[in-house]
Amino acid sequence: MTTPPDGDGDGVRHAAQTLRAASAALPDSADQLDARVRGIVEGAAGDVEKAARRVAAARADGQQELLETAHEIRLAGTRMTAAREDAFAEVAHVLGEYADEIGALLRPADGEVPRVISIQPPAPPESMETTAHDAAVVQQHLPDAAAQRRAINQVVAQFPPKLQALARTLLFGRSSHAVQRHGHHLRREDQVARVQWRLDPAGVDLWQLQADGTVSSQRWDGEQHQVGTTGGHYTSAAAVAKPLIALLTAAGRTQADLDRYLDAKAKGRSRIKIFLPPADTGITPEDVYTARAPGTDTDSGQRMWKRAREGSMDGWGDPPAVRDYDTVTLGRHPGSLIILVNRPHQSWRLVTSYFMDDPEHQMTYTEL
Repeated sequence: MTTPPDGDGDGVRHAAQTLRAASAALPDSADQLDARVRGIVEGAAGDVEKAARRVAAARADGQQELLETAHEIRLAGTRMTAAREDAFAEVAHVLGEYADEIGALLRPADGEVPRVISIQPPAPPESMETTAHDAAVVQQHLPDAAAQRRAINQVVAQFPPKLQALARTLLFGRSSHAVQRHGHHLRREDQVARVQWRLDPAGVDLWQLQADGTVSSQRWDGEQHQVGTTGGHYTSAAAVAKPLIALLTAAGRTQADLDRYLDAKAKGRSRIKIFLPPADTGITPEDVYTARAPGTDTDSGQRMWKRAREGSMDGWGDPPAVRDYDTVTLGRHPGSLIILVNRPHQSWRLVTSYFMDDPEHQMTYTEL
């Protein structure tokens, strides 16, 4: 332990700095811990799967039991990383709060009795584990084409009159699924089913629960429908419009204005990602709903959670858990992502627009 410098003022500063340094070290510790957990979990599950392959020819029911056991091992791993994430979040909260208040505690005014602070970190949201049958019910109640058109029209109505024509062109364009997959007309259940069971809330990609309990999720081109460890949507028509209004206000009111603006930023590329911080769009926590897999703040945690999801879709048991999540407040690098594409001698088209967290800072906030 480092001895603090002499003098109350220096000692206070040193104590606060030590607490903040401990908090800053937590992400590296999380990476190392989750990698170790994943190695142990995959090693054990892999051994069980090898045994399942050996008994396959002799006893089908024995193979199924072993594969279900391997899946349970992976689920246990996801619960471990979720518990680790909760514990580290609690520690980071407490360390930060004490670092902010320790100076006042150690330097009370003359005659004032130092107050005792009691810091209680917020409890994590309840975890959800929906079944494949739950997801199948969600699929039966997804918004139809008419509901999607109504939702898009509601978003267009939020734009200033001078921008509504361009907004309509972009949002109704053949490449756009911004509202269809991330619009205010979607429900919490839709996003939970998307993350846990890779169900497309737009109803475009093929999703099917088979009679044997397995689940398939494919895009129109036959490729697997890819979903990460989070899914979400804007909660109102005004919220959907906010990032797009910010972009179009900066670019200009016509398609030609937008094309010139994006050409300058794309520098020859045919695909561009505009990533806007909440301060530039006015997005608040109330504007966004996110379903997120706990324990996936590390790469190892994400890989383990996705592997467990594969097992549930293969019919071996329950899916790994998800939770409600405040991405705006809790995200490390949150923002609104807008993706647009073009082809030679054609105008830029909207692909999607949604809110996300970029904890590894793979994107740079766009200056409008």
